[in-house]
Parts: sequence; C-alpha cells; structure tokens
Amino acid sequence: MPSQPYLHNAHLSLSERGTEPVLDTGPSPILAMAGARPDQASSSPPLEASAPSDSSKMDTNPVSLDAMLSRPPQPPASMPNKPARALEVLQAQAVRTTSCADLEGELLLVHAGTEEGMQASHWIRQVLDGASLHSARFQDNISEHVLLLHPQLVLVHFDVPVLDLAARLVEQLRSNHPQLAIVALGRMRNPQSTLAALRAGVKEFLDLDEQSQSVQNTVRGLMASSPATIADTSHTAPLTALVAARAGTGCSLLASHLALYLQQRMHAHSAAAAVPGQDPSDAALDTLLIDLGQPASDCAMYLNCFGEFDFLAAVQNLRRFDRKLTASALARQAQGLRLLALPKQHSQHEPAPADTDLIVLRLRQYFRHVIADLGAVQPSDLGLRVAVRASQIWVVCEQTVASVVSTTQLLEQLVAHKVDQGRIQLIVNRYDARLELEPEHIAKQLHIPLLAQVPERRIPLTQAINQGALLPTTQHREPYVQELNRLTDHLAKLHQLQPALKAPSGLSRLFNRHPSA
Repeated sequence: MPSQPYLHNAHLSLSERGTEPVLDTGPSPILAMAGARPDQASSSPPLEASAPSDSSKMDTNPVSLDAMLSRPPQPPASMPNKPARALEVLQAQAVRTTSCADLEGELLLVHAGTEEGMQASHWIRQVLDGASLHSARFQDNISEHVLLLHPQLVLVHFDVPVLDLAARLVEQLRSNHPQLAIVALGRMRNPQSTLAALRAGVKEFLDLDEQSQSVQNTVRGLMASSPATIADTSHTAPLTALVAARAGTGCSLLASHLALYLQQRMHAHSAAAAVPGQDPSDAALDTLLIDLGQPASDCAMYLNCFGEFDFLAAVQNLRRFDRKLTASALARQAQGLRLLALPKQHSQHEPAPADTDLIVLRLRQYFRHVIADLGAVQPSDLGLRVAVRASQIWVVCEQTVASVVSTTQLLEQLVAHKVDQGRIQLIVNRYDARLELEPEHIAKQLHIPLLAQVPERRIPLTQAINQGALLPTTQHREPYVQELNRLTDHLAKLHQLQPALKAPSGLSRLFNRHPSA
C-alpha cells in the first residue's frame, strides 16, 4: 500500500499536524483586478504576467491603478484551450477533505518509537486526519512538550514491551497536570495493555482495531468535555516576527534596525537596575534577533555581528542549551544585542519541528524580547513554524501589485495554520507618496490593520550600510529613523519603557544651546 504524504515525517520526535488545511476564500479582490479565472487555477508558482497573444484584443486606453483595483471580475471568455494567465495560478487550490479538521485543540501522542508504536502513530494520524496532532517518545522530555504545546488531549500508547514506561508517564502527567485529559491507545485483544492502562488512570482506551468513526466520535466527545488549556506566557518573552511574502522587500534591514533600537532602550533600563559585581552570565539578556531569512545571515552582515554558534548548532545542543550557554555562545553586538542566525552554508534538511519549537521556547525564557526576521516565508518553511508561535506577526509588503498578491497568499497560509488574525499587522515598506497604491488601500485589500508605512530611503540606507553601520537613532530628522523609533515605542510599551525623545524644534535648540557653542 503506498504511503500517505502526511506520514513522511512520522519518525520525528514531534511532528506537525498530518495535513495542512487549505483555505478556500473564493476569488481575491486583488486577483479580480487582473481578470483571474477560477476555472484555470493551478498550484504552480506565480509567474510574471504575460501579454495576450492576440494584440488586437488589447485595451489601448490607459487605466489608473485605482480603477484597476475597483474593477469587478470579468466573465471568462469562451476560448478553447487558452493557456492559463500568470495571475490565474494564484486562485484557490483544490481542497482535500479531512475528517477531523473541526478539532480545534492540540493533541499529543506519546509512543516508544518501536515498530508497533510507529504503526499506532500512522493509524491515529489517518483516523484523526486534519487534527493538530503532535508526537513524542517516552525518552523525550514530555513535561516540556506539555508546557510548550498545552495539549487538550494526550494519547499514550500502551504496548506490552513498554507497559511500565507508559504507566509511569500517565501517573506523572496526572500528578503534574491534573486537569489534562489522558487517553490510552492500544489493542484490547491484549488484556495486559488494557489492564495496565485502566490501573494507571486513563480516561478512555482507544482500540487500534476499532472502526475509525467510533474513534473519531470518542475523541470529539473527550475534547468537548475537557477544558481548553491556556498557555502560561507569564515567564516567556514576547516574540515579534517580521515576515514577507517575497524576497527583496527590505524585511531583514527593518528587523536589524528594530532590534538594535529596542536593545538600546532595554540596555539603558537594565544598566540602571544592574547589581555591582554581578556574574556576567547572570546579567540581563535583553534583546535577541533570530535571523532565519534567506540569503542567510543578512542581519549579521548589517549589524557586523558574526558568530560561530548558529541556529542549527543551538538545535543540536538542545539538551545542554541553558542560560549560561546562551550568554556565552550567541554572537554579541557592541551594544549588547544578541544574534542567532542560520549558517551561511547548510543543508536543505530543516530541524525537526519539535526541536524548533523547544529552542525558541528556551530563548523566550532567557531574553526579555525576541525579534525574528523570517524573510520570505514559503509553505512548510522553518520561518512559517516560528511565525505560528509568535506573539505578533508584522507582515512586510511593498506598494506593488505583485507584492500585494503574494502577501494575500501568505496570509492564507497563516490562517490555514490557525494563526489568530488579531496578531497580524501590516507594514508597508519603501513607501513613496508619488505611487497611487496607498498603504490604507493595501491594508483594506488584505483585511489586516496597518501598523506603519516606512518611507523609501534607499540612498541614506545604502550609504550607512556601505560604511558598515545602520542609521543611528540620533538622526532625528531622518524619516526612516523617525518611523523605526515609532515602531520601537510600540514594542517598548510591552516592557513599560519610556518612549524615545522627540527631535527638538528649531527654537528649543536655539534656547538650549550651550553658551560656549
């Protein structure tokens, strides 16, 4: 029997949901302006729009961009075997029916990793197709997984060779998480498994030989009767993710300035509260910039802050990755900003989703604020995994139709991964008032609030970068610095920090000038 595509990564210690739901939102208003035809949609990557082959049918009258955006969809022309136009490939894709996509909570399966355990994992993924099901093994730190995932239901595989391990895990979870619903997974034809599970105190026993519909109904009933777990974020730092749909939108440069400006604010606050003679490893770790964009290490180049310890090395050293290792191993910029980037050269194989989640969780426990530059995110990317866990997601877009269309796709991916849309805001980068496509219009088309419009300042930014620096916060008259300071104020409010001082007016500079000047 051919293996299902969503079973490919079953060997990982903690895997993502078996299938990713596809959001069918109907024709997009952005696509409508290009006359996109749903019947010619495909899943191919977007291409540049090409001119119609019949030049006699082209409209020679100039049309403004506002008129294009407000134009209703055109009815499909009856032309046989007409090739799909470039933007038509961005239409809705085929939706695969999933049996348990309606299950909202997280589920965690724990098994031994044996052949029987892998079979049980494959079986439950098929039965609960579409549910957010993660997996781990008995030898993993299950308590940390529960802390991270906050599952509403934990399924423990009871197999004869590992009955003692399974029973001890159930007892431990019941002791440490009394409100957690724990269910056994096994075969009732093995009396030892059934008896051990009931003695351990599970709420239900799911039989691997049972009909799928019966198991689905049981799981739905258990999740409906179990209280939804609420994540405890009191000891984890905010995670601000900057993400773009296309490369070259200036996302990494934005993230570098934002992280540096926030570090300067937080360092001043930490220095005032520092204890004399304090161990450097116990000193405050203020701001961390995680650089996951492509090309790799762009943020490190902008900040002139390179280190030998990278993100993949952190994942490989997950078990010994404590606060002291964080303070000593991560690259440190002159003003105290820490940086963790992908290596310049690395294999295409991404770390396991579980390891990515756990390392980000650890870092959020050690720092006061984490900023992640995710660059241009693609489906199933490492960046998308981090974005799903972010406290707030700032989507970077430009004043071009291509950028808006790609951003529409990115937002659909985030919604398909069950990201709360209330956490998503828009930054229009390289804003130029001479262009017709206004930031407010873009935000309206994307159905997300507009957070900022960062002005086009290519020349001063390039001059600063060529000198190995970023634009300093002291350039109060520089429009780019003004807007970045406003974004930094937005983050500083989360830590009760004072906003940046406004640029003095001409008269105040005159009266406050030093007599000797």
